[in-house]
Amino acid sequence: MSEWDSYASDWDDDPAATAYAQAAFSSLIPVVEQANLALSNTRVLDFGCGTGLLTERLVDRGASVMAVDTSQGMLDVFQAKMVDRGWNDVRSSTELPTTPASFDLIVCSSVCSFLDDYPATVQAMAGLLVPGGFFVQWDWERDDDGDAEDPEDAHGLSRAEITDALQSAGLEHVSVDVGFEAVVEDQVMRPLMGHGRRSTN
Repeated sequence: MSEWDSYASDWDDDPAATAYAQAAFSSLIPVVEQANLALSNTRVLDFGCGTGLLTERLVDRGASVMAVDTSQGMLDVFQAKMVDRGWNDVRSSTELPTTPASFDLIVCSSVCSFLDDYPATVQAMAGLLVPGGFFVQWDWERDDDGDAEDPEDAHGLSRAEITDALQSAGLEHVSVDVGFEAVVEDQVMRPLMGHGRRSTN
């Protein structure tokens, strides 16, 4: 059992997890609207889906979702939710799909900083986007010098790392900034939101 497997059964009961998912989704809406991308009937890859807190919000807007997570424990909770809620346009897997140009939108919520090879994974996911498709990630910010006073800030990704990875993957109109600010009890969450678009050419 992985560490993430052990969190799975109680994940949806964590106020911080649910608040993060809602805030991330709320920050996504104006970005996709500005890109003239409607969520209804949109093909979405939710990479690092966990128990589906972001997926459920996408489904409520009419998106069809391919959900991927390497934690079987998280996927077990996710798949039970699929059955319970009758999600007909949702699939799940422990591996990235391989068919190119399959998705209009890819979302990655607090997962990229845990990847063994973040740039290579973004490169692979960029190839899964249709021309004009959109990639969005949220991750905790790490100082560029890697010398944060708060141990929590020693994890995550810097703005430069995100920018470099998205641009190296061939994405255009790359933007990296604080995605949202949400307060849960005494915890202030201010993750970075990075996004870019695959060329239409």
